[in-house]
Amino acid sequence: MKPSIVAKLEALHERHEEVQALLGDAGIIADQDRFRALSREYAQLSDVSRCFTDWQQVQDDIETAQMMLDDPEMREMAQEELREAKEKSEQLEQQLQVLLLPKDPDDERNAFLEVRAGTGGDEAALFAGDL
Repeated sequence: MKPSIVAKLEALHERHEEVQALLGDAGIIADQDRFRALSREYAQLSDVSRCFTDWQQVQDDIETAQMMLDDPEMREMAQEELREAKEKSEQLEQQLQVLLLPKDPDDERNAFLEVRAGTGGDEAALFAGDL
């Protein structure tokens, strides 16, 4: 993974821990608007932070498996672990890249959609009724 992406993920992970600490503060709990905003931010950062922690663990597993390759008795097991860890690392990297995509601010808003039968007679009325 690119170092710039890793740096961004580290910053988000640190912010997640910071927000978690802030949510435990009694002064923040008293201010409902700030508490609500921090809770929303915490929820958004949780998936990224969890996935990044898993990715870091897999990277540590890869390093350990590579060190075990030097031992002739452990070589076969290390190769299997290395292969599995690399596959999981690729999956987590893709998942992290998706999680880093910018969110649309309208995603959290509610919407009402009214469907009416227009020109088309009975067929349009049946279709609108089914929806």
